[in-house]
Amino acid sequence: MARILIVEDNALVRESFVHLIRQRGYDVLEASDSEQALARLRHAPCDVAIVDVMMPTMGGLELRQALLDTAPAIYVILVTGQPENLEILVEEDVDFQAGKIPVLHKPVHPVQLLAEIEKGLAPTTS
Repeated sequence: MARILIVEDNALVRESFVHLIRQRGYDVLEASDSEQALARLRHAPCDVAIVDVMMPTMGGLELRQALLDTAPAIYVILVTGQPENLEILVEEDVDFQAGKIPVLHKPVHPVQLLAEIEKGLAPTTS
């Protein structure tokens, strides 16, 4: 069974994601901040991480890199309620500019979120 890590500092948003994803039969781990997320990942490997961009201490972009450093195969989906701020933060990121980093804008539509998770879980062909 695939395991999804949800990293969101807003408890209501996090709980709505957890509920939706558990309904689909996935194992879900949740974290309210980056430190908690990295601790969860060290104890239980995850296939997909859904990461809020704007969080205290370590933001989502930094966390994305830390997650990939810890688990290179993890598929990281960024979620933001402030897309204009994200554009400024990643204006020189080649992967982001090429559309290689999935980003969903809040409020996230459930179908869109589930489709992105499925994309992350799909086997890659070389």
